Amino acid sequence: MPRCFGRLVLGLVLAVAALNVPAAVTAPPAEAACRPTLKSLTFARSTVAGGSSTTATVRLSCRTPRRTTVRLWASTGIRVPAYVSVARGRSTVQVTVRTSPTTVRSSGRVKATYRGVERRATLVRAVTPCYPTPVPTAVALPAYVHAGQTASGTVTMDCVAKTSLAVSLASSSSWVTVPGTVTIAAGRRTASFKAVTKGPTTGSLPAFNATVRATRNRKSATRVMQVRPEIRSFRQGDRFTVNEPVLTPEGTEGWVHGTLRITLDHPAPPGGLDVKGSFLPEGETVAEVAIGFDSYPPDSRVTDHLVITDSAGNVLIHEEFTYTVHRAP
Repeated sequence: MPRCFGRLVLGLVLAVAALNVPAAVTAPPAEAACRPTLKSLTFARSTVAGGSSTTATVRLSCRTPRRTTVRLWASTGIRVPAYVSVARGRSTVQVTVRTSPTTVRSSGRVKATYRGVERRATLVRAVTPCYPTPVPTAVALPAYVHAGQTASGTVTMDCVAKTSLAVSLASSSSWVTVPGTVTIAAGRRTASFKAVTKGPTTGSLPAFNATVRATRNRKSATRVMQVRPEIRSFRQGDRFTVNEPVLTPEGTEGWVHGTLRITLDHPAPPGGLDVKGSFLPEGETVAEVAIGFDSYPPDSRVTDHLVITDSAGNVLIHEEFTYTVHRAP
C-alpha cells in the first residue's frame, strides 16, 4: 500500500512539472514550422541606363529553416547569377542585376523560380550615354525670329567629346540657312552656330516654321523655330487690307459718308507715305481716309483706286480695289 501511494504522488509531481514547462521550451522555432514559398521579385530601380546595374530582392513567404536556393533567369541584355541562396533564418536575399549598353530604349525580364513557383519583374534599359560615341540630344534656338534676322543656335551632345566631332546640320526651309556641319571640340559637350533667315526681295512671307536638325551616328535632335514677317518699311510690292466702312447719311440729298481704314503690312518709311491723299507718318501702318458718295451703293460694294507714294514721289502702289460698305443702323 505505501508503495502504491508513493507512485501516485510521483505521478502527480511529474504532471505538474510538465504543465509548468515554458512554451519556448516546448514549442518548435517559427522557422522550423515554415514551409517557404516564393513570394516576390522586385527591383530597387525599374529603369536604368544600359551598362549600369541595379539590385533585385528575392522574397520568400517566411523565414526559411534551412538554406534555400532560388533559380534565376534573365532576358537578353540583362545578366544575373544562375542561382541565389536565402540563408537559414532569413526570408530575403539581394542580388546584383547588370545590364549591357544599348543604343535604343528596351525592356527585358528577370525570372525567379522555386518549387515550381515563378515570379517575374520587368527592367527597362534606357539609352546608354555616349555609346558607342556622343550623339546630339538637343538643339537650342529662339522660339521665333523675323525674316532677315540671324539666330544663334547651340547643339548639345549627350556627353563630353573625347576628340573633336563633326555634327551634321540641316534646315527644312530654303529661307533659313545653317552650316552643313558644326564641330564639337574635344572636352566640350556643345557647339554654337548661326541660322540666317531671309525674306523675298518684293512682298513678304507669312509666318512659317522651320526645323533645324543635328545628326551624328544616325541619332538626331531637332528644334522648330518660327520665322515671322521681316521688320522693315513699306516698299513697292507690299500689300494692304481695308475695313468695311459704315456709311452714314448726310443732309437731305442722299449723300452718305464714312471712313475707309487702310492697313499696310509694313510700317511707313522715314518721311512717311501719302495713302490715297492721307498722310501716314513714319512707323505707322494704318491710314484713315474720308469717303463720301451721293447715294448708297445699291449692291453695298465700292470699286475705287488706291495710290500710295513715298516722300520722294515714288509710286509704290497704283491699283484698283473693291471693298464692301454697310448702312449706318
